[in-house]
Amino acid sequence: MKRQFLIIGLGRFGISIARTLTKEGHSVLGVDNDEKVIQKFAFEIDNVMKIDATDSEALDDLGIPEFEAVIISIGELYIQNSILATLLVKEKGAKRIIAKAGTKVQGKVLSKVGADLVVYPEKDMGERIGRILSSHNIIDYIELSPEITIIELKTPLGMKGKNLIEMNLRKKYGITVISIKDLDGNIKTPPEVEYRFKENDILTLIGENKILKKLHFIEY
Repeated sequence: MKRQFLIIGLGRFGISIARTLTKEGHSVLGVDNDEKVIQKFAFEIDNVMKIDATDSEALDDLGIPEFEAVIISIGELYIQNSILATLLVKEKGAKRIIAKAGTKVQGKVLSKVGADLVVYPEKDMGERIGRILSSHNIIDYIELSPEITIIELKTPLGMKGKNLIEMNLRKKYGITVISIKDLDGNIKTPPEVEYRFKENDILTLIGENKILKKLHFIEY
């Protein structure tokens, strides 16, 4: 399903997420206060706009609640602007806020003013966050190599009520379930083959990138 994302700040991290989400078929609005940056990426992502993200009225025009998530990717040297932008989009009804920080102290402040997730990124982290955002059920995503990935996700619809024997993931797809965490926080590693997957279970799996992407992963 195509979803909408707002990225504030089109530096290396922000544009990395924008490219990943666009590649996955989602709609991206990228904003930055530098006209040169806007011109540079105008043909790479769906929409780009020159906006000062610390201007409350300018943000009103974007329709913040309509976006699946808002990614605050303002440079660490401008942490004051990042904090203010996070506070403003939170007040304007952002569903989910992901903010970039350069230090743990900055991260703590961003969390206090409304960030749901704080990251300390390089380019690869940007791609990782893009992958997570592009799926309804993926919680975390770690690419071990160009071929192999570990993902953490909520139990997909196609697996609820079934066990590992019935799913036969390893034989059919080469996918291995590393662990299962239930609603109470209990972790089964390795899981029993007779265990039946529940709605609120969190699964950790490892497999080939191309297979996991093709399954996407046994979607809701």
